[in-house]
Amino acid sequence: MKKRTKQFFLYRHRLGLGYILLVFFFFALLSFLPTIAPGGLSQGEMDSALTSSDMGRSFITDGSVINLPYNILQKLSLHFLGLSLFSIKLPSIIIAVFTAFFIILLLNRWFKNDVAVIGSILTTLSTAFLFLAGNGTPLIMYVFWLALILWLGSKIVGNDRVHPMLVISFFLSIALMAYTPHLLYVALAIAIAGIMHPHLRFALKQLSFWQLVLCFGIFVLAASPLIISCVVDHSTLQSLLFMPKFNLGLFMRNIADAFAPFFSFSLVYNSIFLAPLFGLATVALIVIGVLASIGKMYTSRNTVVSLLVIYSIVISGFNSDVAISIIIPVAVLTAAGVESIIEKWYSLFPENPYAHLFGIVPMVIIISMIIGSGLSHFVFGYHYAPRVVSNFDDDLVIISDNIKKETPILINGETKNGDFYRLLSKYNGYTIINKTDDAKTEFATFKADDYENYTLKQIITSPKSRNSDRLYIYSLVTENKGEK
Repeated sequence: MKKRTKQFFLYRHRLGLGYILLVFFFFALLSFLPTIAPGGLSQGEMDSALTSSDMGRSFITDGSVINLPYNILQKLSLHFLGLSLFSIKLPSIIIAVFTAFFIILLLNRWFKNDVAVIGSILTTLSTAFLFLAGNGTPLIMYVFWLALILWLGSKIVGNDRVHPMLVISFFLSIALMAYTPHLLYVALAIAIAGIMHPHLRFALKQLSFWQLVLCFGIFVLAASPLIISCVVDHSTLQSLLFMPKFNLGLFMRNIADAFAPFFSFSLVYNSIFLAPLFGLATVALIVIGVLASIGKMYTSRNTVVSLLVIYSIVISGFNSDVAISIIIPVAVLTAAGVESIIEKWYSLFPENPYAHLFGIVPMVIIISMIIGSGLSHFVFGYHYAPRVVSNFDDDLVIISDNIKKETPILINGETKNGDFYRLLSKYNGYTIINKTDDAKTEFATFKADDYENYTLKQIITSPKSRNSDRLYIYSLVTENKGEK
């Protein structure tokens, strides 16, 4: 009977088909979702693009060394693709693909294949992860580095023979991870664990002297810009470790504000994050995973998850962005919840392979409902939740769709994010002016006003803005000939 069950094509190839569907839907979503939801740029994305664009040869001494790996990718994207919604978000999309890959590998190290497939699908197609993939800021780096470090660590610890490239990659990843604010704490924790943990010491002892020298040299070389910047400007180290001015009241408020949108099912917050980032069904799986893991706290998996949860909560008091790193513990606990449900079902029918087969059907239905409701919440939430939508600006899309490059754009001192929109001249060939005398026959501006010799020709509006009039086009008027 068991043999006949395994002859079913879908059953035999369920894991491969699961990963193929995951890859297909993930790439399909990443190809068009960032332009649909949120459909604009947050203040953080504009600031990130401006920082990346302004990064020059003196990045070590002027503080631009923070988030250096991400900023380099974003600068290259802007250079080759111009200033657009897609070019700003492209680095996050690329990094999200690798992050999803390492999450899949990590879950495969800690769980059986069928559980890892389901856990990977629920994580990479979740509202939280899709938002990170389409957010043009270094937020995605928190999840990327943790997924990579944990996977490399799981490959190194406990193996009798460790490939030197794994150790070299581990050292290099730690060095580059330190550029992201507050991940230096994770690097320090790994260094302490490397000294105290016997398995890590054993892994290092397998390397020859010259291999250790090579690892140390690569680490120092990769981290040298950061080390020099911290020595030259002590504020860099402060930004990497603490908040600008430590205040216990602000520390506690940051923690509350950071996690408020994550599990709120009744309130919509004035935030770039939708509430909730994790649906009720996912939270139920997390609770089941926690209950299933309580009796296994001695395992390395549950120890790491516990430490990451503590890290996410405590360090978010310094920087609320760190809270997003809880996605990794959520991924592991969700998979643990799925594992507990499957094991309980199999224990009810230990000798019945048909029950094992048909037990997959309700699981597939539940997963489809979770993903479907999450995607609809993600897409429609960024269109119909005013307190969230107001945090995204689609002026860049309006300019590219409605303003020709030969039409100058007036940016005066009162224009919000004026420095950001001046990048249109650097990357897209637009003419940016500071006074109407330079406009000649026609110009576009962000602010309605009375301009001498010019009359308002057109108002371009946006459905995403409370004040929907976003761009004004003026034409020159002559005394005898009328509008020119």
